[in-house]
Amino acid sequence: MKMRTDSSLWFLDSCDNDQLETLFNILTREKSGEYRLRERLSNCLEAQIYGDDYFKYSDRIALELQYQANEGVGDFLRMNQKDYRDILIDAIIQLNIPIMGIETVEQLEEELILTLNDRVIGIENAGIYSMPFDLLINEAFNEEIERSIVNRAIIPAIIFISLLRLSRSNNLDDLNKVIAKK
Repeated sequence: MKMRTDSSLWFLDSCDNDQLETLFNILTREKSGEYRLRERLSNCLEAQIYGDDYFKYSDRIALELQYQANEGVGDFLRMNQKDYRDILIDAIIQLNIPIMGIETVEQLEEELILTLNDRVIGIENAGIYSMPFDLLINEAFNEEIERSIVNRAIIPAIIFISLLRLSRSNNLDDLNKVIAKK
């Protein structure tokens, strides 16, 4: 099945293999290292053929995000594809981040990262973008998100994608802080 055209995820084609590997691992593995119950990516044909050459199937990695964002079992089984912007907005709502008047995906992602950074350091409107990925994830996770099989995969993936996009627009100085521990 082809990924529905979603221009918000096209930039993944320009990410390097290490970045895509991290996103692959976020989408396929729990914190414990076990495979996620809802993931299909590790057993897909592209992963079987290309293995560790994630760049060759970056569109399939993006498609996995769209599949896993389905909260209903029926939508997940039918492999409905959710637009990235809708996935992002749902995650931001889950994290109680106000987004009134923010329109573009880039602005939404920037607000997500800025707010999580502010929460990590405990200062509102600090304007800092460079907290390590693991700290942002710890800040984003609460009991409700931890219990949700959907959000345990989607929230870290969205944070990682947001950091990647921000690093490409030169809003982050040190891309090494973006790369999650494997």
